[in-house]
Amino acid sequence: MNREEFLNLEPFSIPQAEKERFYREQMNELSANHRNACKAYDDICNGLNDESPYLPVSLFKDIDLKSVSDDKIIRKITSSGTTGQQVSKIYLDADTSALQQRALCSIVGDFIGSRRIPMLIIDSPDVLRDRSKFTARGAGILGFSMMASKRIYALDQDMNLDFEALEQFQELAESGPTFAFGFTYMIWEYLYEALRTAGKKIELKGCRLIHGGGWKKLQSKSVSDDVFRAGLREVCGINQVSNYYGMAEQTGSIFMQCDEGHLHASIFSDISILNPEDFSECEEGQWGLIALSSLIPESYPGHRLLTEDWGRIIGTDSCPCGRKGRIFEISGRIKKAEVRGCSDTFEGSALMRAGINDAEESLKILAGRYLPDNSIRCAFDDTAVAFLDALSTLFMRDPEYRQFPELYALGFWCRRAHIEKIRKGTDRSGRGLVLHIAPSNMPTMFAYSWITSLLAGNPNIVRISERSPEITEAALKGIDAVLSRPEFDEIRRQNAFVSFPRGDRVLEEISLSAKARVIWGGDETVNSICGVPKAEDCIDITFPDKYSIAILKTSDLEKLDDKELKRLAHFFYNDTYGADQNACSSPRTVFWVKDTGVLTESVKERWWNAVAQEAEAYDLQPWMATEKYRMLCRAYAANDRLESVRKWGNRLYVVPFTEYTGSLTDFEARFGLFYETEITGIDELLPYMEAKVQTIVSSGNDQMQIYEAIREAGCEGVDRVVAIGEALDFNTVWDRKDLVNLLSCTSSSEIRNTETE
Repeated sequence: MNREEFLNLEPFSIPQAEKERFYREQMNELSANHRNACKAYDDICNGLNDESPYLPVSLFKDIDLKSVSDDKIIRKITSSGTTGQQVSKIYLDADTSALQQRALCSIVGDFIGSRRIPMLIIDSPDVLRDRSKFTARGAGILGFSMMASKRIYALDQDMNLDFEALEQFQELAESGPTFAFGFTYMIWEYLYEALRTAGKKIELKGCRLIHGGGWKKLQSKSVSDDVFRAGLREVCGINQVSNYYGMAEQTGSIFMQCDEGHLHASIFSDISILNPEDFSECEEGQWGLIALSSLIPESYPGHRLLTEDWGRIIGTDSCPCGRKGRIFEISGRIKKAEVRGCSDTFEGSALMRAGINDAEESLKILAGRYLPDNSIRCAFDDTAVAFLDALSTLFMRDPEYRQFPELYALGFWCRRAHIEKIRKGTDRSGRGLVLHIAPSNMPTMFAYSWITSLLAGNPNIVRISERSPEITEAALKGIDAVLSRPEFDEIRRQNAFVSFPRGDRVLEEISLSAKARVIWGGDETVNSICGVPKAEDCIDITFPDKYSIAILKTSDLEKLDDKELKRLAHFFYNDTYGADQNACSSPRTVFWVKDTGVLTESVKERWWNAVAQEAEAYDLQPWMATEKYRMLCRAYAANDRLESVRKWGNRLYVVPFTEYTGSLTDFEARFGLFYETEITGIDELLPYMEAKVQTIVSSGNDQMQIYEAIREAGCEGVDRVVAIGEALDFNTVWDRKDLVNLLSCTSSSEIRNTETE
């Protein structure tokens, strides 16, 4: 049976075993065609060592993937997305567009019949203004409209119910079969809730409702599938409701829900469930990542996709409705935890335009006192040192806090012995009020930033993200407990830990009173906050995006026994996986320094095996696996100097490269993705040491020699060179900025000005 004959069959008539045999051949053929026509896809296949890999759906947001020339493109479909989000871009030629329409008509026709019938579109006609450039919403409306004998829109141009149109459709429903189509959240919000608010009902008992997408927007309203169906019965009398699963990246080959409540795979597409640990196929009944295959995409390599949805196969050729193939269920989008690291703090530059009074009402005091006393103290005064020593004791000894390694490390850092080592002397005093915008995804960074300013003698306001993780909440609880002690009342009155919405008016109000703002975050975040008005004498101390590397000498590692190598690999694991490799000081690229007489490949293999063993303890969430895979695919699509990846499941990816002339910051890496290359000496490292490079971790005892060589060469980058295991250790001199000195002053005139202004 050839492809054309197969696609002419009834959409749910082929048993799964027969379908799989046909698909194996067709997927290989489609992959070969796309490799010949799309260089980016071919580069990805080569990099992954896979003739027909699944592509992550998010990759279509990052790059343009086309397998036909631009003059053949007749339409571009974009996925739905909220304001500010990137959207997928899908390019269609005439053949692929025709196949999409054919598939959709065949699949839906199996549910509503092959004869065209009246259709109610629960949307506004304005969504179809530009037919050459569709969102998934517009494409869905246009696709389903092909099965309609008459099309009636339920909403007007202002997205209000058109009651006259609804009455017209109700008359059609009384005389024969009809169907309605819309996106789930729009049906609920603009039809159900609007009818309830107006106190009206319409009678559409014989109408079949087809809906898809938008469940995420209904979660906050606790609208389940059962609640959704009951609501539509209440206001419309609709009993036949079919949800469908589909996406812009594979338009046409949708998965329809039968009256038994099961989602079905048709002859046009198939589904697999993958284990996020290694992307192996799960057994029937096991939950995992949904992967889709489709015979339709010819103009772009979207025939095999790894989604970000969680589901399981619940049967094969076994649905009581009689349809053949796999049946499955989905629980929704995989949950995305907060990313740890310095790449995002204030969650973008599109700040809310809330009024000051509204913002003040939503401001929450988490610890200390707001507004704090705006008085200054001498740097490293006895009260501040005693407070930090008490906090150290709490975090290091109390079982409630010892369970968090980050809090133990924080306690170790602020113990009295360490504070005495970094003491600057008593001739400096604070500048005045300091505002801290610390990364929400590094749970204890806010504390290090604050403690440094506290030691410099300043009152502080520390902004805590409204989505703070458990470790941050535990740290705040401990800080508040020590602040509440009578002997530290002065410290409590001079410091405030608060959360407030992303309103620039709130930020501006505090900034106009501050003498300094300490801002940690990505370039875009830092720039957006620096753009918020501040006091004339307020200084900004910023810590934007940085990139870090590791230098491993083959001679250093070769002489280590297994126990010593495991210990070093554990330290490396802490430097990288400990912050999801997202901290600015976590290494992402490894430079191997080769030594004569050392078997380099053997040393490298032994090292990465040791790291992989440590990575078995890593809490690899499904969303991390898909995001890391996206980075890997994107890297191969963007760089043709990369060699094939070496993988240890999904916990460790290593990508070798040679003779790369670009910037190291091109190599995006998190969650256990590393790039590596070989050099024979430090001289070969120097061209890579641009301004964005912050930290080098080294396997030897030559950190000072490496740092001096980089400085002597005049390189812009590299702020510190440390031993493996010390990448995340905080220092009051960071990015070559002495925070204590910047946040304090020496002359009495400076101090008086600070106090009176």
